[in-house]
Amino acid sequence: MRMDMGRILSSLLVARNQKQAQKLSKLLTAKLLEKSLQLDQNFDLNRVSKGFIDRVSPDVDPEILRRIVVSFQKAKRAQQLAASVYQVGNEWLPIYESCMGEIINTLSNGDLPGLQKIYGNFWRDQCSSGLIGFGHDANQKYFGKNISEKDKKTFLADTIHRYNLWMRQLAGQYTASDLAGPDIGNPFGYELDGIFVRSGSDYLHYYSVAIARYLKDVCRHKIVMEVGGGFGGMAYYLLRDNLDITYVDFDLPENMALTAYYLMTAFTDKKILLYGEASLVDVNLNDYAAVIMPNFEIQNMHKLSSDIAFNSYSLAEMSKETIEKYIIEIQRISRKYFLHVNHTRNCVVSADDFGVNAKLFDLMHRAPALWNLGRNPNMDEFEYLYKRIEDCV
Repeated sequence: MRMDMGRILSSLLVARNQKQAQKLSKLLTAKLLEKSLQLDQNFDLNRVSKGFIDRVSPDVDPEILRRIVVSFQKAKRAQQLAASVYQVGNEWLPIYESCMGEIINTLSNGDLPGLQKIYGNFWRDQCSSGLIGFGHDANQKYFGKNISEKDKKTFLADTIHRYNLWMRQLAGQYTASDLAGPDIGNPFGYELDGIFVRSGSDYLHYYSVAIARYLKDVCRHKIVMEVGGGFGGMAYYLLRDNLDITYVDFDLPENMALTAYYLMTAFTDKKILLYGEASLVDVNLNDYAAVIMPNFEIQNMHKLSSDIAFNSYSLAEMSKETIEKYIIEIQRISRKYFLHVNHTRNCVVSADDFGVNAKLFDLMHRAPALWNLGRNPNMDEFEYLYKRIEDCV
C-alpha cells in the first residue's frame, strides 16, 4: 500500500532506528517534491505525449557521413593496439553487447545510407544508449501510442524538477528559449514556458555556462577538454554561445562518431577536426572550433594545453585502473580547472576517491548535483571543482 505524507511523517516520528528513519525521510522528501511539482504551471499530463512525437531530421550532407566513417574505421584499427584502459569495459560493456552491434557494423562497412537512417533517428535508436540520460526502457514506456499515467508523472517530475533547478542555478538569467536546439536525430522532450525543450538540455546548457564563466578571466582563445562528451550536447551550447573556445572531446570510437555527426550537422560553418585527418601532436587547436578524438588520443594532448577539463558521469562508470589513468592525464593537461559530476556510492570507485593530487589541485567545492532528484530521491551524484595550484604552472 502506498503511504501518504501524513502516515510517512507519523512513522518517521516513531522510527525504531536510524536506517528506518533515513528511508522514511527520503520517502517524505520524494512525496513533498512530487506534490510541489504537480502545482507547477508546466505540469500537464495531457502534453506529455506531444513531446514524444516523431521529429526525424532531414538527411545531411553525405560528405559529413563519409568523414565520420573514415575517422571511425581508423580509430577502430588503432584501438586494437591501445592499452587495456582504453578498451570498452565495466558499465559500458553490457551496453555495447546489447545495443551497439548495428551501428558498429554500419560504420565498419561504410554504409552511408544505413548510417543516415540510424543517425536520423538517434535519441530513439540504440546507437545513443547511455548517452542521452534516459532509461533503457524508454522505447517501451514512451515511444508507443499510449503512455501510462504513472510514466507521464515520472517524466514530468524529472523534467520540471530539472528545469526549475536550472532556473535557480543560473539565477533566472536565462529563459527556455536559451535551451532551444537543432532538430538533429529524432529528439524528444517537453514544452516548457511555451518552448519545446529537448530532454536533458537544462543540464547540458548549465555546464556549458559554468565552464564559460570559470574561464571568463582568460583573455585569449580558450581550450575546453571533455572526457566522454556523450552525443555532443554540452559542446553544442558551448560552441553556440562562445566564439573564443575550442572544444576537444575524447571518447570511445562509437560515441566519438555520434558526437561528430551532431556537431558537424549543427555547425556546418565551423571547422571541426576528426581523428585521422591530422595529427593531434602537430595541430594548432586554436584553428578549430572542435576536435573530436578517440579516447586513447588523450595521451597526445600537450602538457597544460587545456584551460579546463570536464567529465560528466563516465569516470564513475570505469574501472579503478582506468580512472587512475584518466586522472593522471587530466592533471597533466589541464592548466586551470578540473570540473566533474560523478557518483559517490553506486560505482566501483566513489568520486570522492578519484585520487586527484592535492599538491597539484585544490578542491574549490564539492556539492550535490541534484539534477536527477526528481526521479531518484536516493541520488548519489556530486559536482566537484578543482583548481590548479598556480605555483605548479
